[in-house]
Amino acid sequence: MKKNNQGFVLIISVLILTTLLLLGTYLVAVSNSENKIASAQFKATKNYYLAETGINEMIWKIQNDEATGDAFLAGTLSSANNISRSNVFDDANASYVVSAVNTVDGEAWITATSTYVVGDSSSQRVVKTYISQATGSGGAEWNFSSFAGGRGSQQNGNFRFNGSDTVLVSNGGRLHANQEFKVQGVEIMINDGAVTSANVINEVAGGLITLNNSYTDAPTSSVDMLQIDFDSADLNSWVNRATDNYTESEFEDLPSGTTLNGIIYVIGDANIDEKNFTITGVLVASGEIEIKTDGQTVTVNADETYGGGLLSKEDVIIDTENGTVTIDGLIYASNDLDITNDSTVFTINGAMAGFDAEVTSSGSAITLNFVPENFASVINPTNNPSSPLIQIDHWEEQY
Repeated sequence: MKKNNQGFVLIISVLILTTLLLLGTYLVAVSNSENKIASAQFKATKNYYLAETGINEMIWKIQNDEATGDAFLAGTLSSANNISRSNVFDDANASYVVSAVNTVDGEAWITATSTYVVGDSSSQRVVKTYISQATGSGGAEWNFSSFAGGRGSQQNGNFRFNGSDTVLVSNGGRLHANQEFKVQGVEIMINDGAVTSANVINEVAGGLITLNNSYTDAPTSSVDMLQIDFDSADLNSWVNRATDNYTESEFEDLPSGTTLNGIIYVIGDANIDEKNFTITGVLVASGEIEIKTDGQTVTVNADETYGGGLLSKEDVIIDTENGTVTIDGLIYASNDLDITNDSTVFTINGAMAGFDAEVTSSGSAITLNFVPENFASVINPTNNPSSPLIQIDHWEEQY
C-alpha cells in the first residue's frame, strides 16, 4: 500500500513539474513576444518623429533658405536641395534623408525616410507631404466671388453648400473650387456669374444650381490661392501696416458696441462672441477669426484707403443666429472657411476665399454681391509682397 502511495505521489509530482515547465515556457514566450512588440513600438515611434522632423526641416529650409525657396517657387527643386542627417537628437542610431520634388511651380512632394538602428536590426518609415505656397496675385484679373484654393488631394480645395431651402444668392463674379464644387440638398442661385471647378461640379441629394444669365464649367484649370502677406518682415505686410494691435485676450475683452477703424491686427485668435461690433477697415488675425451672433449686429465696412474684410492666417468660422451680419470686403481663410447661418440677414459685398470652404444656411439665404472695389486694396500685390505661409495639402505615411 505504501509503494502505491509513493507511485501516486511520483505521478502527481511529475504532472506538477510538467505543468510548471509548460507554464514557464509559455510565460517566457509571452515575455519575448511582449518585448518584441515593445521594441517594434519603440522603433516605430522613434521613426515617426524622425521622419516628421525631416519634413519640418525641409519646410523650414524652403521658407528660410533663399536658394531653396527660389527653387521651390520656380519649380526647379533637385537633389542638390536634399537633406541628410545622422546622429539626430544626439542619437547615433537615428538618421533621416529628405527630398523635395516639384510638381508645378510653388508646389512639391516632400519625402522623408527615417532609419533607426537597434543592435543588428533596423527599421524605416517613410512620410510624404504635399505642400504649396500661395503665389496668386490680386488685381483686375481676380474675378472670383467665392473661391476654394487647396490642391494636392481630394480633401482640399472643396466648396460645399448645404442646409435647407436656398442657401446662397450670388450676384456677379465666379464661384470656383480647385477640387469639388458640391451643392447638397439645397439650392444656390447664380445671377450674372459662373460656377467653375478644376475637378467636378456635383448637385447631389436634390441639390440645385439655378443659373440666371450664368454658366457652369468643369473641369477648368486650377487657380493659385491669393497671396496674403500676414507677417513677413516687409514693411508692407499686414502686421507692419497695422494701425491698431491687440493680443488675443485684449481683443476678446472689447465690449459690445465697439467700433474700430483702420487695420486691426490681432496676435492669436480674434473672437467676436455675441456682441454688436463694427469695423471700418480690415480685421487681420495671426490665428483664427471666429464670429458668433445670437441676434446681434456685426458690420465690416470698407475703408477708402485700406478696403475691408476679415483675413485669417488660419480658419475663419462664422456662426450666426438671427441678427444682421454685413461684410463689405474680402473674407479670407488661409485654412478652412466655415460659415453657418440660421435666419440671419447675412450679406457679403465683396468676396470670400479659403483653402477649403463650406457654407451651411437655413431660414434665410446668404446674399453674396461681387463688389471688387471693396477689397481691391486688400489683395493689391503691393500690399502683399510675399506669402511666407506654406500650406500642407496632403500627408501620408508608410513603413
